[in-house]
Amino acid sequence: MNSYSINKSRIPIIDLNQISDEKQLLPVIKSILLVTDTFLLKNYANKDVLDSLMEQLEFPQNAPDVNQGFDANFTGSLRLDNDIWMEQYILNTDPSLQFNRKCKNVTLQKIYSRLFKINMFFSQLCLKSIVSDQLLQSSLTDDTYATKLTRYYHEQKRSNEDENENGLFIADGENFEYLFNREFHTHSSSGILTVFPIAQGIKYKPPTTSSDDNVWTTIDEPDCLLFHTGTLLANWSQGLHSTSPLQLDLNANLVHLTVWPPLNSPLNDSRTIADELLRQQIQEFPEVGTKFYNNETQRIQLEQNINFIRKLFIVAESVISLNAISKSSGVASELQSLLPQMSNMMTKKISQDDFLKILTIWPECYIVEANSLLELTVQLPERNSLMVLTNKSRRLEFVERCETWLREKCSGASIPNDIPPYRIIKRRSSLDDNEGGSSVDEKRMEGRKLSSHPSKTKNYIHNYKEQFLSREKKNDSQSNLLERLRERERKSAALLSQRQRNYQQFLAIKMTQVFDILVSLQWGQPYTVTHLSSLIVDSLQDSNNPIGDNEAEEILDKLQYLLSDIISVHIVDGGLKVYRWDQLDKNKFQTSIQEYRNDRES
Repeated sequence: MNSYSINKSRIPIIDLNQISDEKQLLPVIKSILLVTDTFLLKNYANKDVLDSLMEQLEFPQNAPDVNQGFDANFTGSLRLDNDIWMEQYILNTDPSLQFNRKCKNVTLQKIYSRLFKINMFFSQLCLKSIVSDQLLQSSLTDDTYATKLTRYYHEQKRSNEDENENGLFIADGENFEYLFNREFHTHSSSGILTVFPIAQGIKYKPPTTSSDDNVWTTIDEPDCLLFHTGTLLANWSQGLHSTSPLQLDLNANLVHLTVWPPLNSPLNDSRTIADELLRQQIQEFPEVGTKFYNNETQRIQLEQNINFIRKLFIVAESVISLNAISKSSGVASELQSLLPQMSNMMTKKISQDDFLKILTIWPECYIVEANSLLELTVQLPERNSLMVLTNKSRRLEFVERCETWLREKCSGASIPNDIPPYRIIKRRSSLDDNEGGSSVDEKRMEGRKLSSHPSKTKNYIHNYKEQFLSREKKNDSQSNLLERLRERERKSAALLSQRQRNYQQFLAIKMTQVFDILVSLQWGQPYTVTHLSSLIVDSLQDSNNPIGDNEAEEILDKLQYLLSDIISVHIVDGGLKVYRWDQLDKNKFQTSIQEYRNDRES
């Protein structure tokens, strides 16, 4: 019988009942680390004791000491939310770098001692199996190490974990969840190995997905321990192993222990393990970093934003190039129509300001102009064949410009935490300015000519007698009065009709943008009207003419009416609308929207 089970679509499980000695376990660990960064441990001898201690830890008498505060060493108790606390303690055997705050909770100390033994054992196995440098393998011993114990405590933990988590049900019984009771917190480890006593309330990235993809798999194995590797092990493996973050449910009262060699141990680039730990803690708890390490926090946030813009540039290159190929006329694409495609590829909502940050780094990167509707258009700059052969790639040039821009900003006295969006000045055509007849300068000259004549009025203050004479009122006939009332009603009706036509034209323009947003979503899935409306409003809030929830719902109804054979709508309990559509055809939509506009004009 196999001592472990490993499948790229499932998390590996090591069964200790099938392991006889360390020699048998070593190749198992190596085969796992070559594929993934997370594995489970089953049939651990002290698992029942750990489970009992974890239950005791939830008692009110074992609540964190909230009065001890949270210091610059990232130790103590920190409130993360209204009813969620994080308690953390760091221990380092190197006397040159000590952490004074100690854990006083007896139950938490017992959990630490058991997690420490099992984590040290598997951490040393990981080093032996994946790290070839003997010196690095020997850097972690029973006498030379550093640990970080972290605990999350929810004051009002849910009594029923299995209840429906705000799931919404449609008429055919399908369940889809947009709102979750759980609040997941992204956690990245800078150590060798992190152990969780209970494999529950945790999400990990499967090895078949990229670390940049927003794809997570929930782990629900309460009878197992969970191990997750850190960036230190990945760096020391020289490319044999890679790791990715976890997502932790802050309501699940999790505890985890991470192991390092002594924190003063040097890394390859003149930094120490302590420097890398500080960086990881600032990224995980930026509000604490801002309080104690403001400049370092600003620099780290700026580096993260630069990395995001670098990824966005790669996506923008693909989207803009594909749109340029699909348009035979060479007309520039509207930026608003490209943002949903970029958001889909980045698995994150991309705004107009996000795209304009690319131009802050490289202003000549794209040709961005305002069209007649004052919507921004974007296209690639022209490049002749000789320039393509002699110049470096655009991607490489953008990376170099990012590094130069970051170096300049970090060398200043004040470090910004983000990249400002490039300012695009939208100007109307000069024809619009001169439609009223004479120009502004001509009017100014006429004013000067009139004012140049000497005034014949008296030079002292006085009142004209005509001001105090009451003029005789003309007696209008009843027919004249009715005619004026009818004329006023006709003007009001014409004005109202014009406003309605303008509003319908506005909705018709926005229908195209909303259709592009729907195309970027996965078809065949149910979506509530509240979810779609909030997504549409959020996506169009950076445009020149943003819309509200009511307009978004009206546009969805119109799209469903125009494409009723593709887009269906169901009304569930409470009057909530649920939309679902098959694969959308843009050509069919263009035909339908043109017919809709023609009907409106006629």
